[in-house]
Amino acid sequence: MSSALNFPENSTVLVTGANGHVAQHMLEQLLRIPSVKVRGTVRTATSEAALQAVFGNYVASGSLEIIQIPDITQEGVFDTALRDCTHVAHVASPLVVGSTNVEDEVLKPALRGTLSLLASAEKANKLKSVVITGSFASVIDLMQDLRPGYTYTPKDWNPLTYELAADPALDLSRWPERYRPFVTYTTSKKVAERGAWDWWAEHKPAWDLSFVNPTYILGPYLLPVSREKLSFSCHLASGVALSSPKDNLPLIDFPHWVDVRDVALAHLLALTNPQARGERFILAPNKVPPSAFAKIAKERLGLHPSEEIQELPPMFDIDSRNCESVLSMNDWIALEDSLVDLVNQITQN
Repeated sequence: MSSALNFPENSTVLVTGANGHVAQHMLEQLLRIPSVKVRGTVRTATSEAALQAVFGNYVASGSLEIIQIPDITQEGVFDTALRDCTHVAHVASPLVVGSTNVEDEVLKPALRGTLSLLASAEKANKLKSVVITGSFASVIDLMQDLRPGYTYTPKDWNPLTYELAADPALDLSRWPERYRPFVTYTTSKKVAERGAWDWWAEHKPAWDLSFVNPTYILGPYLLPVSREKLSFSCHLASGVALSSPKDNLPLIDFPHWVDVRDVALAHLLALTNPQARGERFILAPNKVPPSAFAKIAKERLGLHPSEEIQELPPMFDIDSRNCESVLSMNDWIALEDSLVDLVNQITQN
């Protein structure tokens, strides 16, 4: 995998939120490259200790440095972390679903965390490229529901606004029921991404900017993880795999899935490819209903999950062709392997 990553000699790569699901795989992939130094940020001493337990040898050798930044929304907090960095993968971002204070708990942290990183990046005189972890949430229009016949592309934008989502009187009944829990979260992703692009256009830094917008992410963790601490999407998929024969399956909402290791790789490829400048990459190689995970669990793991059968209704597609044309990503990790690797990990802990 590292052979596809063309980091110049003596590169220093900053990965924010380094203990997160995607970021920990970025660390692992970057640390395979001898000429690259990696710097990771975490919010707490507990998170730093978790990384030390897995990557301690790299810390001891000087290949990996870990920096604590308790609040990424504060101005200037990334200045030290970005010193002498040549590339930045900004992964740290809040994931809050069902907040009661949307503006303070969801919207402001998402936007301020991104703008804080960019403001510090403007001061970094060796910086060549920045890639930010976004989400398909900033692309989709939830009001359109399943939208059969429509194909989302990197030119599409979630139409929701900061002001709308921040309104305490927001009437969620205007949206299809399946998507109501995600309305404010998807708005935060759109607001943060649009804010980054607007900043980049206004400030015109020399370094490149791109966004990686994955759909549901699935796959194993490198750090130990309990079922209770899984990401939303991993909890959903593994919950189906470990369900009982008579259990009901989750509703079909976002049917596209991608392996966490491919998400990590996409960020690193974007950092090293000048053609990624100004691009949004939607990662969506698999399109399946939740029952697909029951089928995999039965066939590959010998489990006896829910027997409910689901068929995908007519619904939207996603155009991800720039993942292949720009990043040369055409050999995606199989969905079966993503689920099997995750379930084996959480059932063996």
